[in-house]
Amino acid sequence: MMKKNEPVPFYYPGSKKPIYDAKAEAEMDAIIVCGKKACKTNSLSVLNEILNRQGKKDVEIDCKVKMTTESVTFYCNASVQLTVNGPKYSGYSENEERDAAYNFCAYQILKKIYDGPEKNLKLCNFGTAKKGDKTPRQTIIYAPTETEIVKILGKEVTEENAKSLLNQVLAKEGQTSAVFDYDVVPGGRPLRFKTNLNVSLESSGKKYSVEKITSSKRTGAIECAMDVLKQMAKEGEYVVRDRKRERKIGLTKATVEILDDPDLYNDIESFFKWMQIELPKFDVDSKEPVIISPPSILDLEKEPEDRNRDYGIIYEDQVMCEWFPPRPNYNCWLGCTLSSNNKWWNKGLYEISQELLYLETKKKINVKMEEMRQKLPIFAKKSQIIESSERYQVTLIKSNTGSGKSTQVAQILQKHYISTYRGGEFNCIITQPRRLSAISLAKRVAEERGETLGQSVGYCVRFDKVDPRPFGSILFGTVGTILRKLSSGFRGISHIIVDEVHERTLDTDFLLIILKQMMCKYSNLRVILMSATVDTAQFEKYLYGINVIELGGTSYEVQEMYLDEFIQYYEYVPKDFNKPEDFDTDQEKWSFNNINDQTIVSPIAKYIANCIERNEEFPYDVIVQMIKESAKVMYETGEYGSILIFVPGWAEITTCINRLEESEENEVYWSLPLHSNLTTEEQNRVFQSPPDGKIKVIVSTNIAESSITVDDVLYIIDSCKQKMQMRHHDSAAAVFRIGWASKDCMEQRKGRAGRVRPGYCYRLVTKELWNSLQQQSEAEIKTAPLHSTILDIKALGLGDSKNFLQHSMEDIDDKNISESEEYLMQLSALDKNCKLTYIGGIMQRLPFTPDTAKCIITAILFGVVDSISIISGNYGSSNSLYTNTCDPNEIADFILKLCGDFISDHVIPLMAVKESIRSERTYSYDTNIYEYISESALNYLYKVRSQIFTLLKEQFHDCSFNDYGLINNESSCSTMHVIIALLVKSYYPNVAYQNKKRNFLDMDGFKMTAHKCSVISLDKENFENRSPFLIYSQKIITTFAMFKECSVVSPLHILLFGSSKVIYCGGRQIRLDDCYTFEMNPKLAQMILHLKIIIDELLQSLCAKRQLNEKEQAMKHFIRNLIERITTMAYKINDKTFEKIKLDSPTKVDFTIIGGTTNWM
Repeated sequence: MMKKNEPVPFYYPGSKKPIYDAKAEAEMDAIIVCGKKACKTNSLSVLNEILNRQGKKDVEIDCKVKMTTESVTFYCNASVQLTVNGPKYSGYSENEERDAAYNFCAYQILKKIYDGPEKNLKLCNFGTAKKGDKTPRQTIIYAPTETEIVKILGKEVTEENAKSLLNQVLAKEGQTSAVFDYDVVPGGRPLRFKTNLNVSLESSGKKYSVEKITSSKRTGAIECAMDVLKQMAKEGEYVVRDRKRERKIGLTKATVEILDDPDLYNDIESFFKWMQIELPKFDVDSKEPVIISPPSILDLEKEPEDRNRDYGIIYEDQVMCEWFPPRPNYNCWLGCTLSSNNKWWNKGLYEISQELLYLETKKKINVKMEEMRQKLPIFAKKSQIIESSERYQVTLIKSNTGSGKSTQVAQILQKHYISTYRGGEFNCIITQPRRLSAISLAKRVAEERGETLGQSVGYCVRFDKVDPRPFGSILFGTVGTILRKLSSGFRGISHIIVDEVHERTLDTDFLLIILKQMMCKYSNLRVILMSATVDTAQFEKYLYGINVIELGGTSYEVQEMYLDEFIQYYEYVPKDFNKPEDFDTDQEKWSFNNINDQTIVSPIAKYIANCIERNEEFPYDVIVQMIKESAKVMYETGEYGSILIFVPGWAEITTCINRLEESEENEVYWSLPLHSNLTTEEQNRVFQSPPDGKIKVIVSTNIAESSITVDDVLYIIDSCKQKMQMRHHDSAAAVFRIGWASKDCMEQRKGRAGRVRPGYCYRLVTKELWNSLQQQSEAEIKTAPLHSTILDIKALGLGDSKNFLQHSMEDIDDKNISESEEYLMQLSALDKNCKLTYIGGIMQRLPFTPDTAKCIITAILFGVVDSISIISGNYGSSNSLYTNTCDPNEIADFILKLCGDFISDHVIPLMAVKESIRSERTYSYDTNIYEYISESALNYLYKVRSQIFTLLKEQFHDCSFNDYGLINNESSCSTMHVIIALLVKSYYPNVAYQNKKRNFLDMDGFKMTAHKCSVISLDKENFENRSPFLIYSQKIITTFAMFKECSVVSPLHILLFGSSKVIYCGGRQIRLDDCYTFEMNPKLAQMILHLKIIIDELLQSLCAKRQLNEKEQAMKHFIRNLIERITTMAYKINDKTFEKIKLDSPTKVDFTIIGGTTNWM
């Protein structure tokens, strides 16, 4: 008999044997991992929650069943990886109960995480999926909670109701009850049953199957039913959200009341009648919800009747990856025939080659630089490189960092061709992973050749380029810009060199697929791949007939010291050191002298190192101590050099430099940042010598990891971390995390020292952790959204996306491909058959993401393309708009003055450009804009504007580019309201709502915070006087969600362009995306929603014909006028009325001629 206070035994379904006789026994083994409490009975759900919070799928457990005459045993094993490049953790278990085996396997994994460096890892907080989600916010993503509760039809799924709930679902599908198939498992006693269940849902076309082995049929049926319901919940089928549990607070408690405007209603109604468009009818008295929004994917297959056949899009049967070698009268860099006044016009290749040789022999040789070049290790393989390029179509050069491959390989080939009278047959492209490396390498090679840029060496990066001569030349470029050249093929290029191929970016892998196909077709094309750490076996398998050349780097040794070794050697003890429990009682054990012949690290050094590794705070104090010790050695030995520190991002750079400036030795250090946000001039400071008596300390991101050489680097301090963009496994949500770098990346970093003498490398990880990290980073093509890549595939005529991408080195998830295609359909870039539309054809030519490109093209319709180009250029720029000496919080008044009546980060660059132009024209410098706004950032925006103007002028006959002169920052500016409307169209579903508690909520009800430099953070006191709705450019998810670059918008902006599924709920109530409730005339809402269809059809016509006919011109002006008036309508929310805005200079149209009410002429 059970005693009064004895815990009740815990049983699994169908089992008479208790797993544990007391819950307390499980609690005894409880551990806290990543902030989650786990024990042996809940480990599987805890592990899955941790993985989901990291954007990963549930753990996949490999379970094998072994049956004997006496028993059934389940053998489970699994492995997981919490972070990119981080350690892998495995677990194994065996048990007679399946669930116990699963949980104990997961517990073994959690125990290893608990004992490892990621014990205290801060988990992500995923909210709204970003663009590319299959059906934004309509698909309910299943996320296990702490108690693993699953709901179907609004009810919690339990063992008691699982079969009943499943039958209710099937009844709604018009099917009979679930049919379970039972078989006896052969092999003796005790008797076991295998239960199978197959369910098909006609409403979604999805099928669910499950198989269970249990001790009874009843248990098998229950477990099968529960598993199928769990699968349905993950797919969002027949789920009613538990808003309290999921924090779905997106439904605003305050209804937005849109005040009637009879004139506007009559004008919109007359416009639809004039267009002969009849909207779907719905019963205003219906008690059932009615969808009144248009379909998200439009049918754009029809050809415009008066399309000019001179302008066509690229169809899939036109293969654009064409190639031919250099030929007379063709400029490969411009993709066109030479003009008659060109120096090389009408000359044969031999004559060109003779002249190139003459120019080469005429040059004055820099003897010192030539001697330095010939000392580089790559020169030892000079003849082998030439021979390989002549004999083999593709060559892989693997050489250590510092060998000179990035600067010398192309020069070796160039000199060989010119010296053998074949210079006219040589033109070489070299791709680089980063803008800075492309430009700096081009300058270096030009200097080595005794030339200026633009002679035989040039570069091509986003919004900046210097074209070299058309023959015998080398062009450095980022991979993305080189891919843009594919629209005209690689015509006139003899050699393509892909440098740093180990980085495996999305663009690099895409280029490799194309090059592989081109080499099959064009046997004379030569491709060279280069890297210091590439896996040669992987490329030998991928590219048939590849020739591999391997050589070492510098002959100077770089000594490594790991974190625990550093702590031991310098007996370093952190300020906030938490002593072990027996530290004071067992001093001998915890002494730094407690080492022997087998170990070089004492227990105390290892303990401190493990504490630092497990601490999620960045180890600034350790880095400062390493710098101090390095500087001390320099002064003692008289051997001086610079110190290069690798940190993840800009925040770590600035904090690290601040810590150095606050240190006692601050006068010794000459601290320099190195980041892509800096101007070229600021970046080039790292190559300069430090002032006398100072030590140069460079604090950099991975921008200095490859292809950039600072010759005087003596010490490397590697945080072993990097900032990376991740993608949630079940959506396209972008997540920026700081994680471990791969071993290959860290070897690249180490190679930055030891160029001219022996060097030293400190690594902020223990040797044990180093051994557990991944050798190579995961290829980006496996996880990154593929929107731009698929648009390129379609525009370049490369066929079906899945068929093309299956030629990648990596296996790509079909779901990622299909989601990206559906997103492009929603942008009208692809039609419903995944064929490229005319809109998509123009979008692909613009150097922006698809959503931004669509926004720019739409801006042409409404005459605001200049302004949208400037905003888009600033969003896509890595340069800060503000000067580096300027803190936005200190100049809040200046920023708010630029914004005027609009609380908008997007308005700031627009008004800054206008102010700078006004100042230059009037020579008025009352407020010196360059005191706060970076002049180089504005110059960059001018370059962006100029390039977009050039691209669009090639595509459209009439493209005005002066609207920035028509805008102002007053609420009465009609043009500004159109600009904001297009931004909503571009950034949707990045919509947020600020509630009465001043919390920002995304469209799933998750809390977010504004970036500290955002204008909305500077305008906190104006909360009551502005709309609670805003749109934002980007969400960054670390341990919390934060949005960047936002604009406060009217709820009418959201209705017009910021919603996908709008439901009429009866009376005057409509619901937007199951998030926001509006009270307004439902017929007016329907007409407003359908304007976006007319806009896209008008845009399709414009992209097909490059101009609009007379009626389409009239349509364009009518629509712009309606947008201006809709977005400035009066509304009421939170007991505050926002009055209708009176517009200055609205678009001049006369609605009376089409039966409307107003005349704006």
